[in-house]
Amino acid sequence: MKNTIIVLLSFLVISCAPRVNYLGDEYAPTSHVDIFFDEVDIERNFKVMGLISANNSNNTFNSLDKIKEKMVEEARMKGADAILFITLLSDSVEANDRHLVEAKLLKYK
Repeated sequence: MKNTIIVLLSFLVISCAPRVNYLGDEYAPTSHVDIFFDEVDIERNFKVMGLISANNSNNTFNSLDKIKEKMVEEARMKGADAILFITLLSDSVEANDRHLVEAKLLKYK
């Protein structure tokens, strides 16, 4: 019974998290990721190591801050030095806000 409750709670937590998709290279995990919203603000040479997107379609109660937090966490795990947010699409349906956020993961040269 205890194991069943743990499994159900784990499933609930996972299903509430923003859905993240990644296509690109992976490196050793990093401990810090710089955050950018405009490419002109990046002062170091870099290469784009991949593209990442996240949405809250499975749980519209996830805010943009939670989506951003999840994407930065994923960037750390993929070994990115920085993340450059490039697209935000939002839609409201029956008072629920749906968001799609896209970004590039960067590796400094």
